[in-house]
Amino acid sequence: MNGRSLGSLLYTFVIFIMHQRIVITFVWFALGLCPSLGRAQEAPAAAQTPRPAAKTPKPAKPSTPEPAPEATPKVWSQRENIKVEPVDVKLARGGKVVISSRAGNIMVTGWDKDTVQAIASSDSGPEPIETQTSGDAAHPRLLLTASTPSGRRFGREVRLEVKVPRYSDIETLDGQRGDIVISDVEGTTVINTGNGDVKVMRVGPTKVSRRNGDLTARDVRGDLTARSFTGEIVVENVTGLVDVAATNGDLTIHNGGGDVRANSAMGSIEIRCAKGRADVSSASGSITLTGVGGDADASTASGEVIFTGLLRAGGNYRLKSLSGEVLMTIQPDAPGFTATLSTYSGGLDTDFPLKVENPVQRGPINRRLTGQFGDGQAKIALDSFSGTVKIAKGAAASLKTCK
Repeated sequence: MNGRSLGSLLYTFVIFIMHQRIVITFVWFALGLCPSLGRAQEAPAAAQTPRPAAKTPKPAKPSTPEPAPEATPKVWSQRENIKVEPVDVKLARGGKVVISSRAGNIMVTGWDKDTVQAIASSDSGPEPIETQTSGDAAHPRLLLTASTPSGRRFGREVRLEVKVPRYSDIETLDGQRGDIVISDVEGTTVINTGNGDVKVMRVGPTKVSRRNGDLTARDVRGDLTARSFTGEIVVENVTGLVDVAATNGDLTIHNGGGDVRANSAMGSIEIRCAKGRADVSSASGSITLTGVGGDADASTASGEVIFTGLLRAGGNYRLKSLSGEVLMTIQPDAPGFTATLSTYSGGLDTDFPLKVENPVQRGPINRRLTGQFGDGQAKIALDSFSGTVKIAKGAAASLKTCK
């Protein structure tokens, strides 16, 4: 075999190999398309088999879109559009109005009508008032209750405004948290234990008890009794007895028409122009008495005791301080009195010439003086453990400050 024949044979072999690769590639390509081609061929056959006609679906009714869920409303928002009519109840003479409101301010005003009118409101608007009537025809009792779930749950306060006949008796129940104002009522007023300031003006006999809060009482026709754990008490123009006490707070009484009893564990006491007797004590605070018409008995553990006023013939005065000055200033032409002055480590002094009954103890400590001026009918006892004790003369005109 020559070279040309060998080259021709190789050329033919290469052509054969390439032809085989093309065939193999075509076969693989055909096998890959066979499933899709088979399905394409079955489709016309399937189309020739008749099928039951599908029912034409009825057109669907347009559906109303559901509203988006609302946020859960707060309780008080559900009450914003509620209209609550005012309470209007007739109350006969001799009746009592009892008010219950656990959280909120109370305002009571007397008027000339024979009906009780009450309105309650909060930040969310009007609030309901429950009423309950009991008692007999001669002594009816009307209970007004202003308390709402929303007010208690969310800490809001309910304001209660009440108008009552002037002859009504008024009482507030225990548990209040809020200020109370009562005015222009001639009946008896009782304000029971609660927290908040109290103001009573132009009222009848009054009794007040508070845990915390200041008390102001003006123009009380009758007796006034007040108790406070913490708070200042100011009293002006009371025609009857004044009986006030505070655990922690100052006491001020001006123009008492009868006797005055005042006690403060921690606070100062001032009494000005009391026509009756004054019984005053403080565990820690000064005591000032001005224009007391009756007898006076005042003592304090810490502070000064000052008495300024006209000495009453035959009166009895006892002033004492453990650690403070005791000073009594009376008119120059005072009626006769017998004075006992004593101090442990302070000084003794008097502007009146006294007829000494016993020798004066003049030592550096524990000094005592007993003497008589004039007929000696009035009794004066001044005592201080560590302060000066003195009876002084004051200008007569300046001492007549009370009517």
